[in-house]
Amino acid sequence: MKKVLLLSIGAAMSFGAFAQSASKVARIGKTTNAQAGVARSHNRTSAIGSVDTLGHISSTDTLAAYIAGADSGYCAGIDVYEDMGFAERFDFSTADSSLQVLGVIALFAGNVNPASTHTAVFKVWSAGAKVSAGITGRPFVFESGFPNTVLASQSVPFTQLGVGGVNSDTPKIHMFATPTAYLNKSFFVGCTINYTWATLAGDTVGLYSNLNGERTTAVYTVSGTDTIINNKNATQYSDASWHDNATDNFQLYYNYFLFPIVRVGAANLSVSGVQRNDLTFFGNYPNPAVNSTNIKFSLATANDVTISVSDINGRTVSTIKEINLSAGEHIVPVSTTDLAAGEYIYVVRTATGNGIASKMTVIK
Repeated sequence: MKKVLLLSIGAAMSFGAFAQSASKVARIGKTTNAQAGVARSHNRTSAIGSVDTLGHISSTDTLAAYIAGADSGYCAGIDVYEDMGFAERFDFSTADSSLQVLGVIALFAGNVNPASTHTAVFKVWSAGAKVSAGITGRPFVFESGFPNTVLASQSVPFTQLGVGGVNSDTPKIHMFATPTAYLNKSFFVGCTINYTWATLAGDTVGLYSNLNGERTTAVYTVSGTDTIINNKNATQYSDASWHDNATDNFQLYYNYFLFPIVRVGAANLSVSGVQRNDLTFFGNYPNPAVNSTNIKFSLATANDVTISVSDINGRTVSTIKEINLSAGEHIVPVSTTDLAAGEYIYVVRTATGNGIASKMTVIK
């Protein structure tokens, strides 16, 4: 049975004022929990492209679902369908690359009850093997592979997601107590949330995303007689099954604001990098740095790039903006002269919503 969701499309009349209309969007594919709801008010704001901030949902709004406006980005999180997981895939150019995943940077919106007992569990999964898409009459259509074995995880209370309060709606750093081993195969980064829709007690959270349609990779590739669906991001339904967002979950061609914090292997000058859509990341060198370091990445197409450096507590200490960089490899020098000795997290982000973070050390 298909899931159907009524969307509330907000057209800004003035700041904080929206005209609303509704349309139906079918959730295509396998499902076990056919329910319908109405999305509540939302604002347009800016983080990675244009995004939606979830409006507050009161306890009486028992049929509200957190996916909003066809004219804006989408949030993914707690919803009436009890979706429980969200993941982004990262691929290696070749097997000679290797890196550890140390943690996750994520940006959530919504509201959190100060007394909340809910948690989000950030995870790294291996990418599963290719499987049949299960489409009747189309035996040669396959999924490229969904999240499989958990390689690292860290539980974070909703109250520490950066939702509500003075520093609300800002990216937060979540480090794993135990990082992954060094990886050289595709992996997923994401989070899972266990909850019951009827007992949310005021919690309404969702991941930011870029605009629907701004995903830059092809939805599928053809290999011989087979059609392979590229599972770049996915949602885990309430029955624990994973579904591709572009083909099986509201046709969402977008990416979550969800970036791994990685440590590139020792031979970081020769690795072929790790990819997220049109961005390939190679790490920084030297690392440790004294007065400066160089961050290396590659773009598949011309794009604007922002590099943000934060201390380990998430306080931004430096931001570099590179406008309209050409396709190809780039090396951006970053001064560390004014930084105190210690560890820092930096994020390389493109204007189209792709990004990867890493950890660097400054010594004096």
